[in-house]
Amino acid sequence: MTVLNINKSGMFFLIFLFSIILIEETKAGAWTQKKNSGYYSLDFRFLSSSELHGMNGSKIRIPEFKDFTTGFFGAYGITNDVTVFLGASVYKSISLDTISSAAGFDTNVSGIGNIDVGVKYLLSKFGSTVLSAKLILGLPTGNSDKDGALWTGTSDFNQEIGVEVGHSFYPAPFYLTGGVSFNNRTKGFSDEFSYGIEGGYKFISNLTLVVRFHGQLSLKNGDDDVIGGYGIYLNNQEYFAYNAQLVYKITNNIGVKSSYENGAAAKNIISSPVFSFGVFVVN
Repeated sequence: MTVLNINKSGMFFLIFLFSIILIEETKAGAWTQKKNSGYYSLDFRFLSSSELHGMNGSKIRIPEFKDFTTGFFGAYGITNDVTVFLGASVYKSISLDTISSAAGFDTNVSGIGNIDVGVKYLLSKFGSTVLSAKLILGLPTGNSDKDGALWTGTSDFNQEIGVEVGHSFYPAPFYLTGGVSFNNRTKGFSDEFSYGIEGGYKFISNLTLVVRFHGQLSLKNGDDDVIGGYGIYLNNQEYFAYNAQLVYKITNNIGVKSSYENGAAAKNIISSPVFSFGVFVVN
């Protein structure tokens, strides 16, 4: 594959392009898997912070909050046009650096998080451009005992629908993909609108840089007395986040990846960068 030569002005153009197109962060991109092929990854994510974005976006000092999550994602092609996928927080460990009696709830919680199951359908293909639709069901399998406590998952069964578009610039080793989605929340949580875009550039045959911008807006149509889980599962969350990821393929079927994510314009969410490392297998 020919390596694309991007000069400085071209790089600034790409950054500008990423910044102005508002499409949702995709799960496995707009492309469906080929029939009987799959992608499977195991990720380890960590965040730590002593600040929380409040309802108006201002930062509030809190005891140090830590979240370590082991996540699994898998996608499998039923046909060339239909892909099923699953994303699960296999294990979450959350802590707040204060005594439980002072906080009024257990400040060390661990266990399984929520599980998302979904399906993606290829609607159309125009040359190197694809258009697909997705449906994701969010299962409340995590611990969500009461409002204000540390949760390992949300307490509601939610349904997310969205559309995604992707374009490959082959033979140049570069792609763009993204989409928009609407998430119908239950149990008094506000519905959400999400958007994002992702671009990948392969520097050499086995090393790819992925840059992602994504965000979430709350429709603020939930119940006023529903607070949600402290820190990362609060109700009416909003944010704009940016992510850089390096993906290295060790062989044709096995690879590793690492990423850094941070954000801005956040409300009702912990203020912290997120670091992650993962391994993946394709077949």
